[in-house]
Amino acid sequence: MPLQLIVQCAANVPNDDLRVYNPRSDFLLAKSTLPRLLVEVNCTGMGIDWPEDLIRMLLSGASIVRFTNKFLKPFREHKKFILVAIFIRNTGEANRYNLFQLENDKKSVCCTFCTNKLMG
Repeated sequence: MPLQLIVQCAANVPNDDLRVYNPRSDFLLAKSTLPRLLVEVNCTGMGIDWPEDLIRMLLSGASIVRFTNKFLKPFREHKKFILVAIFIRNTGEANRYNLFQLENDKKSVCCTFCTNKLMG
């Protein structure tokens, strides 16, 4: 991805509160270096409701939405940036998430959820 995230460490480790994280996606579609679609394929075990790859994808996506709506002029006023994220499970099931912010909410990122199964 064309950006780095700076995250705060939850543990109280002296002189090590902030860490840099380079998010990576299995597939990425961007317009002018701005991510518009994230796709992640599950590489952890079967039967896990919330695999690490899914959580990482949603956290990265939420950060992108918040950053875009706060700092990029075309989206700043009405918080109208939407990021699509797709998670493909080991079973072939694909979960689509539309990540967005409500106009009056500066911190929370909402998502809609849709599930599709492969045919055949």
